[in-house]
Amino acid sequence: MDEKRQRAIEELKTASPLEITSLLEEMELYDKESSQKVIDEVYEQFASGENMQEEILVPVFSAVVDGLLERTKMGRSARKKGITASRVIQECKEFSYDGDNFNGTTINGYTEYKNANHDEIEYQVDRTKWEKSHTGEAPEYKGNVNSNMSQNYNKETRKSKYEDKEAMDGYKDRKTTGHSTVEDEYRGTNDLYDSKKNRPNSSNDEKYGKLAETDHIVPLKQIHEQFKHNYALNDDDIKRIANSDYNFATTAAEINDGRGKGALSNKEYIEKMRANGTPLDKQTEENMLRLQREAEKEIEKNANSLIAHNLVGKIDKKTINEKYNAMLESKVKAYEKKHGQKPNEEQLNKIKENVEKRKNAEIDEYESRQKEKAKEIGKNNTKEAAKQAADYAVGNVILFVVKPIYYEISDVFKNGMQEGVNASSTMEALTIRCGRVKSYMLQHAKNFIGDNIGEFIKGFITSLTECIINLFVGVFKQVLKILKEGIKIFAQSAKILFGKESEQMTPAQKGDAIIKLIGGSVVAIAGIGIEALLAKIGIGEPWSVVLSTMFSGIASAMFMYLLDKVDLFSTKAEKRRDRIIEIFDERIHEIEEAANTCNVVAIEALKNQREEFEIINNEINNGLDSDNIGLINKGLYKMAEFMNVDLEYSNTDEFCDYMDSNSVLSL
Repeated sequence: MDEKRQRAIEELKTASPLEITSLLEEMELYDKESSQKVIDEVYEQFASGENMQEEILVPVFSAVVDGLLERTKMGRSARKKGITASRVIQECKEFSYDGDNFNGTTINGYTEYKNANHDEIEYQVDRTKWEKSHTGEAPEYKGNVNSNMSQNYNKETRKSKYEDKEAMDGYKDRKTTGHSTVEDEYRGTNDLYDSKKNRPNSSNDEKYGKLAETDHIVPLKQIHEQFKHNYALNDDDIKRIANSDYNFATTAAEINDGRGKGALSNKEYIEKMRANGTPLDKQTEENMLRLQREAEKEIEKNANSLIAHNLVGKIDKKTINEKYNAMLESKVKAYEKKHGQKPNEEQLNKIKENVEKRKNAEIDEYESRQKEKAKEIGKNNTKEAAKQAADYAVGNVILFVVKPIYYEISDVFKNGMQEGVNASSTMEALTIRCGRVKSYMLQHAKNFIGDNIGEFIKGFITSLTECIINLFVGVFKQVLKILKEGIKIFAQSAKILFGKESEQMTPAQKGDAIIKLIGGSVVAIAGIGIEALLAKIGIGEPWSVVLSTMFSGIASAMFMYLLDKVDLFSTKAEKRRDRIIEIFDERIHEIEEAANTCNVVAIEALKNQREEFEIINNEINNGLDSDNIGLINKGLYKMAEFMNVDLEYSNTDEFCDYMDSNSVLSL
């Protein structure tokens, strides 16, 4: 009950019969004015942007905090548990002891992506820290990344594990057009020779700079760096991916080694030559960039094919056949160069037989390993998904405990330690507040555990899916990610349309919720693109993750704000109506309580007044009956006091003085 109404009821208790009517009229007028004020305030609230701080400032600030936390190990560990600044702020603000509080996990697509790549991010951060205070090569990462692949790339691993000299020589042999000339695929010329002994006599190339060599278009080191965290691949897979015709190019030794291309990509080599003041000609640059784009596309395609086969324990026969068809062609070319003529049918069949024998041996060995590899990948995926789902469950437990504690601390600042719980001392208030937190957790523990069993299963499934998706690379990975988010959106949309809360929502509110759901998911996925863009312009991990987290969160907040302002489904009118109805429902309840209180007070006051009136009236009547003017006057003075009328006199002497001092009397 508001203060003004309470004050009026208190006055009603002591009011005279002449004042009761005016007091009741005043209370009715106040109700009318108050109702109009409520409507005006609701419209003003929706029109004035009063909630700008809540709609933009808090979400944007939370996004910045989330980004900064990505720079710390503690922040990344919290994110693994699904705890972000934005989530904590939102859920703590929405918590109440009486409300139906949310106990689930709310993780967007970009956060799932980062969690699936958590070990890789940790490795990048740890290596960066190590390199700041050490020289040389960083030690191998001991975390759960890929036990089937060497984590460090060096000269020894390059030669023993990743470089396929036979495939490289075979490629060069197939590109040889004769003993005199070989095509330089980078420069677009035919002025190379295939071996030192075949150097033209007219050449003055003393350092053999025009000797044809096979270059890895995308260097082995970069391919290793790209896939070393992918536990669906091993060293043999990387060797197979990197040493195929699509990643080979014949070029001059002076480009491949003499001028320092080495482990540089074609693009990096071009930039290096420009920086040195010895730029390559335009045609060479165009050829190198085109070949790099084509090679990267084929590497992604073949890597995805290998990953898919490894996941199900099947062998990639297409890749193997392509490899041995190229080998057969190389063997035939080598025979021609050695003997100066093509092999006859018998000799050709012998070459084919040897190649086929090697192929079948590799297939047999490959098949025997694939089933074990598929089991290991499945085991690793299951382990990672279970670990992630458990982390989410731990995060939910932390928030379950934190939210009531936050509520109590917030209430202390808002209403005071003692005043907020009507306690007589600080110790009593502390006991009450701690008791409320304990009571809440005990009362809701059963429901929380029940909810989180389902949440664990849901988290396990979504994490397992995310782990599998993150094994793939390139555009195909993005397509899978979009499909996964699409399925998630479909499931959540179905919940909005047909769930238990759908009956309380209007069609406009459902449409608005679905649009925001789709928009939020799209913006979250865009965070992956932002991270890739930052990496492309040279901002690597962990800063690419830090900045993309900020940008993604800010973009999400701005997107939701714009959707709210556009109001596609005109939900603001419904919200205003619902808010007014809510306020008036509360006021009706208050007025009913006040009316009941007022009725009780008014009836009690009138009853007491009637009894007092009868007593005074009897005194006056007794005076009239006995012709006792003194008794009559005494009764009349009491009646005036009872009616709260100020006569300015209370006896005969005062009355005479009053008459003498006033020439005009006002009634």
